[in-house]
Amino acid sequence: MNHNITIQDTIHQKKILSKKNCSYWLSVFKKNRITLTIRIVSEIESKALNNRYRKINKPTNILSFQIESNPLIGDLVLCHPIIKKEARAQKKKINDHYAHLLIHGCLHLMGFDHEDEDDAVAMENRERLLLKKLGIKNPYKSNIMKVDE
Repeated sequence: MNHNITIQDTIHQKKILSKKNCSYWLSVFKKNRITLTIRIVSEIESKALNNRYRKINKPTNILSFQIESNPLIGDLVLCHPIIKKEARAQKKKINDHYAHLLIHGCLHLMGFDHEDEDDAVAMENRERLLLKKLGIKNPYKSNIMKVDE
């Protein structure tokens, strides 16, 4: 599937995220053509956007903004300093973390959320399955997939 990806890196001279990698990571969404603008931002911009749109006055690793659902069009705002810290703390490759967050953000654009435990489990299970297709290890502490009882 051919995806339309625009990358805006507001903090690096040399882009740290390539369209080639993003297209590969998005290939797990076989039936969805995705048009994305991916914006790489500082903690200052992340905090301002998070405060404006979610009323949370701190930076976050990713924000998702859906523009249309069919075809899927949206914006993902990724905070590189936080992503870098998280990858280091979790002892994983930064590209694997970017892949995870890109998939996580796209799932939000598709209507998934993690507001309650059942929704979180469903979303995390979907992320695990999609990341596994890319050869990326489970990003969550537990390998246990909860099922309906």
